[in-house]
Amino acid sequence: MRRFLLVIIALGIAAAAGSQGLFRPVSQEMIPLSSKVYEDMDALYRIKYAGTPSDSRPWTKTEANQILGRIDRASLGGGEIPLYDVIAEAIRPGLKFSFPDGFGFGADLDLFLEAYAHTNTSFNQESDWIRGFEDRKPMIRLSLDFSLKDFAYLYCDLQYGRNRFNIADDLYEVVSRYPKGIGAVIKPTDTLAMMSASSWIYSQSFLTNILDVPNDLDYQWPKRAVASIGGANWNLSLSRDKINWGNGHSGNFIVDDHVDYQDFTRLTAFSENFKYDWLNVFFDANTLHGEQPDTEFKILMAHRLEFRILKRLTFAISENVMYQNDVFDFRYLNPAFIYHNLNNMSMFNALAHVELDWNFAKGFNLYGQLAMDQARAPTEGTAQADAMGYLGGIEYAGIRGRGVFTSSLEFALTDSLLYRRNGVDFIMLRKYYTNGNPTGPGYIICLDYPGYEYGGDAIVLQWDGAYRIPGMGKLALRLFGMLHGEMNFFVSHNKNGDNSGFADYEGSTPSGDKVAGTLAASLSGEYEIPRLVSWAKARLWAEVDWINRQTYTKSSDSYSAWSSDLQATAGCSLSF
Repeated sequence: MRRFLLVIIALGIAAAAGSQGLFRPVSQEMIPLSSKVYEDMDALYRIKYAGTPSDSRPWTKTEANQILGRIDRASLGGGEIPLYDVIAEAIRPGLKFSFPDGFGFGADLDLFLEAYAHTNTSFNQESDWIRGFEDRKPMIRLSLDFSLKDFAYLYCDLQYGRNRFNIADDLYEVVSRYPKGIGAVIKPTDTLAMMSASSWIYSQSFLTNILDVPNDLDYQWPKRAVASIGGANWNLSLSRDKINWGNGHSGNFIVDDHVDYQDFTRLTAFSENFKYDWLNVFFDANTLHGEQPDTEFKILMAHRLEFRILKRLTFAISENVMYQNDVFDFRYLNPAFIYHNLNNMSMFNALAHVELDWNFAKGFNLYGQLAMDQARAPTEGTAQADAMGYLGGIEYAGIRGRGVFTSSLEFALTDSLLYRRNGVDFIMLRKYYTNGNPTGPGYIICLDYPGYEYGGDAIVLQWDGAYRIPGMGKLALRLFGMLHGEMNFFVSHNKNGDNSGFADYEGSTPSGDKVAGTLAASLSGEYEIPRLVSWAKARLWAEVDWINRQTYTKSSDSYSAWSSDLQATAGCSLSF
């Protein structure tokens, strides 16, 4: 009887521990956002009418296993099991080589060959292409990772690839062209800030990723460098990696994965129904093209709370602030603080954000986001205009034959002044070292938004559909339309053109007399070649993009500046 009671107690403890996720696989390996795990997990959840997995990404393998653990494999139908198994295999902990003391080591070598062609060479900037710098592959990438038991993980990649800019670009000093600077990020005194007006790389009718001139080398690597420690329900990382917060297909408002990387430190804590995310993203603030030391810093400080309120309803709220100064104060790093109360406009700009996912029927998910950069209370004046972002859509996933069909329809609208303020704005700059600059080795600036890549003053409608056979390939179609007003990086947020003045630019989206219209269609496919040997795998991919642009003038009710381009990308890879 005593033995029976001991067995019952032991089984009870095991069941209780298992319900808390203590016996799920634990690994601090960070899953890159390029992994198919995310789209497969999203699809599996919709198909099983199980709500949504966490939209705060990337995940560790620990968290991914917790998310997959909500799905009972025994309940799956025949077409759903291969999808589940592909995910389970991808998130299985363990590196290529492991040792009895808990140390693990992995090494991967990827060889890429990729070619690009287009029909209209007047599309001569990266922004003119559907597949920009972030999407293009290097020639060679060597990845190294290490793990220590289930507690620590390190990853770093080394790559040889083409740079974002080239000495043959049309380079200019920013303040010579824009004497009042650009927003709050480039000031009139930043006389040595340099940018590219047109790109040699993106103006070529045909180009490959094979480097024939060493000066074209992208020195900005590694693109991923991850140091990660954690346990069964938490993780702390100091990383250079892509981040994504949100459920958008055309983009997300706080942090989005359209950039090539972000430098950040991040703490996550998660359970079955709750996740907390504390994120600090570090940006360049030095605009000089030479090798001068930094004199100030810029940090996006953000915290996000995600709740699975019901099984099929997920709600997330985040408070985010851009912090810029020349003196760092650790008081502001308190993750439990109310960031909105850091209201010194010379150092801070706050941005609130909410997200909602509702898996309202089997296969269907309704989602939305609201970003609030500036909202006037009834008693406030009109010194600063409202700045909001709205995004919503519906997505579907279902088993069709051997594969999974997914689709989404999304609408987004951003106010003209979203991300723009006079003291500190949400414009980020990244510097790329360009060898061979006539004035010496130099850094060229690329402007971007950490969140929605189209910024403010945009109306976007996008539909996408894809059919994927797990472990074999994918065929996808995307249709995209956008109206964009006159507000952009180079237009002042102040109606008098004074970038040190309040953000009081007038006009509702799309603002101004001239509205830029964009229509684009993209057809893409990829194929995973069956392995001839166990230690190597090969893949093929291709994409054809058609893009059309025109300008609508409100005052004359007329269209002008029609232009279009047919762009093609094709590539193959061999991985060891």
